[in-house]
Amino acid sequence: MYLYNFNIYMEKLGAGHTRSINIINARVIRENDLSLVTLPNGDIPMKDNFGYGLYYHDCRFLSGYTLTINGKYLTEILIGAQSGFDSIVILTNPDMEDNNGNYINKETLSIGRDIAIPGCVVETITIRNFNMAKVALDLTLNFKSDFNDIFTIRGLTEGVDGKILPIRYDAGDHTLYIPYMGKDGHFRTTKIEFDPPPSKVEKGSCTFSVRLDPRGVQKIMLAIFAQDLPPGKPAVEPRMLGTKETLEGIEKSYHVPYRRHFDFLTDNNLFNKIILRSLSDLRMLYMSLDGSKFHSAGVPWYDALFGRDCILAAIQIMPYHSGSAPGTIKLLAGYQGRAYDDWRDEEPGKILHELRLGEKANLNKIPQTPYYGTVDATPLFLILLAEYVDWTGNLKLLEKIMPNIDAAIAWIDRYSRRDGSEFTSYLPRSARGLSNQGWKDSWDAVMHSDGTLAKPPVALAEVQGYVYMAKKRLAMLYDRMGRGGDGEKLRKDAERLKRAFNDRFWMDDKKFFAMALDDLGVCNVISSNPGHCLWSGIVDEKYAKFLADRLFEPDMYSGWGIRTLSSNELRYNPLGYHIGTVWPHDNSIIAMGLHKYGFYDRLSDLFTGMYDAASVFPLYRLPELFSGFERGKYNIPVKYPVACSPQAWSAGTIPYMLIAALGLTPDALNKRLTLVKPHLPPWLNNIKITDLRVGSASVNMEFRREESGTLVNVVKKYGDLDVFIEY
Repeated sequence: MYLYNFNIYMEKLGAGHTRSINIINARVIRENDLSLVTLPNGDIPMKDNFGYGLYYHDCRFLSGYTLTINGKYLTEILIGAQSGFDSIVILTNPDMEDNNGNYINKETLSIGRDIAIPGCVVETITIRNFNMAKVALDLTLNFKSDFNDIFTIRGLTEGVDGKILPIRYDAGDHTLYIPYMGKDGHFRTTKIEFDPPPSKVEKGSCTFSVRLDPRGVQKIMLAIFAQDLPPGKPAVEPRMLGTKETLEGIEKSYHVPYRRHFDFLTDNNLFNKIILRSLSDLRMLYMSLDGSKFHSAGVPWYDALFGRDCILAAIQIMPYHSGSAPGTIKLLAGYQGRAYDDWRDEEPGKILHELRLGEKANLNKIPQTPYYGTVDATPLFLILLAEYVDWTGNLKLLEKIMPNIDAAIAWIDRYSRRDGSEFTSYLPRSARGLSNQGWKDSWDAVMHSDGTLAKPPVALAEVQGYVYMAKKRLAMLYDRMGRGGDGEKLRKDAERLKRAFNDRFWMDDKKFFAMALDDLGVCNVISSNPGHCLWSGIVDEKYAKFLADRLFEPDMYSGWGIRTLSSNELRYNPLGYHIGTVWPHDNSIIAMGLHKYGFYDRLSDLFTGMYDAASVFPLYRLPELFSGFERGKYNIPVKYPVACSPQAWSAGTIPYMLIAALGLTPDALNKRLTLVKPHLPPWLNNIKITDLRVGSASVNMEFRREESGTLVNVVKKYGDLDVFIEY
């Protein structure tokens, strides 16, 4: 009953993700837990603001913020490249009159907006007069705060539960206060400090007198604070952190973490820009909780701890920077399921799907407190552990959380395999949870070829691969830690699962693997899901080429990337969230699988499509997803209107594809690095890598593409490390 009611509920809400119409042109800056999503000109629309706003802890502290001069909106003429925590916009004026009735020609004023987030939003507005005469103007900043929870903005819950209190301006400290008393007892305030003070304040409208001589310059500075005071906590006056030293420290942090592991340079300047954007976005998405760092899933909808997303982002970025992995592991272990709770789809040993900190969560109106409706986060958690050890050789963290590891295995064996089945499946129980619980978690994401939606319990193809991979890799770690008997059991379980998977999921008539098995039988559609099975290694060699070739047929490969669903299927929609769009992270996992099975040319094709797509997206930033329209029909990838951008696992796509192309295979415990069949794509001829770390050692290498293949030169090693090259 819950599932049926939930599906009706989700259909009414528009596929269960967001009813916001369009954030295609959004500009995002972010630092720590504070995110600002604006139009290209730096404004937040006062009406029809969709997902635009200033966010902190799942609450929108600013839902409107506009700049006008004498009531006129301005035209943006420069939108500066972002480092992640700041942006630069230059605007100019239309034809207008000043306060004295003097005519001002268009494009004779420049208005610069320098915005950064060093603990709060700091903006410096610089007005310059290029007229031959003096001008007298009014610059007005309008502010509005709706304090909506992110779930309300997404259209999944009703509006605010508390009370927005009257706006107050304190002339003594030049500060505007917009307060909100939440029903959860939290006192939230949007606080805006001005320098100089406005000449006039009317509710949320602040007007500044601008008097400029020819070539004159005037500056207006403001700082916007998002304050969230839980009940019983003493008020703490927020600090202005917008000093030069603070900003320089943040800027430095964008470069130091990744350079601590390895630096690289290629002969392709465009590719260098794309991958540096990816690394910058991953730094931008850093969050901290309970003293641990992890990657936010994406802005604005998923700016939170998501099990699956932060795990895969940590895996993708591991060779570049393993720093997010320990925090991710510790947090997920700390929030691991302990009880059997229908509301949250929780079971003992299960890894969470999503944790929210806003008013709806505090009032228990949503189950994300945390919510455990994910079938794949638990095996992926174990894979992350193994990946972390392979790169770092650090077993101490595993030793500390061994009870959590055992509990995760127990969840797979006891709770995920229903009615004696060999396969891990999901059966939703929560009245407000997800009806589909793989990475394709929209209500219509899993189906049969006649269009019938899957009926739980549902065993997804890729999830069987994750379980296989987790048990195989964990078995080796158990051996290393003196638990050989447990390791042998895991190996046998994995091999038994592999046999069952290839027997039951293979569709001989389609020469492809089923998307899933459900209560009705076989979900016999052609989808991207089995592509992940190449990554996990669960596919029998005899089926691998069929699978790889089918993924590149025109109905699956758009020219930019592999679609989530074949264009031949009844439910295909190139703009459907999981039913025909292209997801970069999906393609990155498939790319690594193609390398593992020896399909190097296919890997290059896929890498090339993603590289080409990234090259034409703004800021070279791959979004959460884009449409599945064929490349030949349009010259650029068609955007998805409400995609998160940046999104962590999309930012990890190009870096992870590069690791696949280089064939980097670490084994830090045995002090080995193997380069398995490195295969650079045709647009990348030379790469120099400095200080690639494996365990406590590091290595410098050069890769060179020639007609005969990709050649490797090991330039220098530091520490005890054997490097093997397989051509």
